[in-house]
Order: sequence, then C-alpha cells, then structure tokens
Amino acid sequence: MQNGHNMQPILEARNLTKHFTAGNALSKQVVRAVENASLQLYPGRVTALVGESGSGKSTIARMLVRMYEPTSGELIYHGRNCLLEKGRRELLSYRSQVQMIFQDPFSSLNPVRRVRDVLERPLHIHGKARRGKVREQIYELLHRVSLTPVEEFADKYPHQLSGGQRQRVAIARALAVEPKVILADEPVSMLDVSIRMGILNLMAKLRDDEGIAFLYVTHDIASARYFADETLVMYAGRIVEGSTSEELIQDPKHPYTQLLLSSVPDPAKGLRTGAARADKGEVPDLAAVGNGCPFAPRCPHVMDICRQAMPPVTPLNDDRWVRCYLYEPVPEAVAARN
Repeated sequence: MQNGHNMQPILEARNLTKHFTAGNALSKQVVRAVENASLQLYPGRVTALVGESGSGKSTIARMLVRMYEPTSGELIYHGRNCLLEKGRRELLSYRSQVQMIFQDPFSSLNPVRRVRDVLERPLHIHGKARRGKVREQIYELLHRVSLTPVEEFADKYPHQLSGGQRQRVAIARALAVEPKVILADEPVSMLDVSIRMGILNLMAKLRDDEGIAFLYVTHDIASARYFADETLVMYAGRIVEGSTSEELIQDPKHPYTQLLLSSVPDPAKGLRTGAARADKGEVPDLAAVGNGCPFAPRCPHVMDICRQAMPPVTPLNDDRWVRCYLYEPVPEAVAARN
C-alpha cells in the first residue's frame, strides 16, 4: 500500500488472509473472512479500519494481536515476521507490545476481581511489577486514565462502575504492560453517546503524549474522521480504499465508501446515525464470495470485469489508493476476452 510517511511502521500486516471452515463433514464451506489485507501502523498515529458488521474488521484485529493464526500472510513487528516465532515466551513478549481493547468492557473484566486486581495481574504476568511499588503503579495507571480519586476506584468491582469507567479500566490494563501498539476494537460502540468523546480524547492523548500506535476498528465513519489520521475502508473481507481521514471523507473514491458516507449524519438533512451501513443490499455471504470484487452485486457502476477479478491496488497520490476498476485501466487480456 502507498503511504507518505518517512518513518518506518512499527507493525505491518502484509497480505494477511484468514479462512474459516464452516459446516459439517458432508458439506464443508470455506468462509473467506479476510483476503490479502495489508496495513501499516505508525508510532503516534491512529489508523481507522471502517466497515459494516461482518466485513472482517475484528478478524484483522485478532490476527494482529495473535489471537487468530492467519491462513497466510506476514505480520511484521519491528522489521521481523513474528508469525515465525511460535514459542510461549515469544508470544508473551509480543503481546506485551501489542495490546487489545475490546468492545464490551463488562465482559472483558473479571466481575469478581477489584480494579486493583485487574491491573495488578498483567504487571506480574509480563514482569512489569516493581517490588514494593505495585500499589503506586496501580494508582499511576488509574491516574493516567482519569479515574480519580485513585484510592476509591482501585477498590471498586466492575459492576460498581459506569460503562465509560469500565472502558477506562480496560485501557489502564492495556497500558500496564507498556505497549507500543493498541488495537481498539469498537471501543466506544457500547457506550452512551455522551461519554464516547471522553474515551476518544483519552486515546488521542495517549497517542500524542506517549507515541502509541493505534488501530481503531469501528463501524462509525464519523468518529474515524474525528480520531484517526488515516482511514481504511473494508468490505466483505477486503480493504478497498485507504487515505488520510479528512481526504477520504471529503472525496471518497470507492463506490462502497461513497455509499457509507451517504449515511453519515448531516445536520442540514436531519439524518440520525453515522454508523457505517449501506441502504442497498446486505454484506454478502463470505462463503459465497467469488474471485471478483465483492461489492459488484451492489455497485451502481459495475462492469463485467468487476465480477471476474478483484481490482488491484491503484495509487492515486502518496497517501491515497483504491481497489476499483473505475480508476484502473482494464487489462488487455481481459478486454480481449470481453
């Protein structure tokens, strides 16, 4: 993929693919959840991954944190392919550098553990606990996520916290192991609208003050514009467009991105939601997606070539690319067949 950065990415996915097998012994189906996804995460920058539910966004995040083993592809961290490192110690070391924040803070926190226990556990597991200083470390983590007075919050159980406070605890738990990368999977989608901005601002502060690289997985393209430096658009297992967030919002190129943006709230028109949804059709069955562009059945500009082969990456400028035949000359061999 194209990028205009001079720095090296801290974490890079190269052609990551994930297939799941569904069905039984008589009728097995291959679900192509993610196909040849490539992206780069940079220190002190936020990359948003936007798309409808079922597009494969969370599957990518789980491969990046190594919860899922990719079917194929490479995962490059600090210049080395970590998928080749299979040992428990290597995996533990990787996960101390690459942390994940989940969508539902209530289910991701142990309900019978106090906040102090939730934060102390990763300190011990990853060897970050300092002898005689653990209480100070816990208080410092709570202070970093603005849960004060820290002594009170340290003794609370998850059920005694609001949704926003629980998500702040989840962020503090991720920070406990001093990560370089945070993968935030729909971190505000289950929170009240009034407190979403506080969580996004907290993550923006961590990006700016500590140089953490963020992947922000969301179905809300409006919040991606607010929080992310660059936005990638995903549809049915494929990343189909990438750009700086502002340019993508102002001038979407892929027909799917244009469809998503037509649902973003416009105060003048009184639309209700900025969630990534499309009004024409549904996300296709990933077990039935062929070799062509998966958006072809819903695309108002569809051509014969779109159904035959996935468009290649077409660079538009240093920071922009798209996978769409509207911007790509039709290959001569294909033109001859038509």
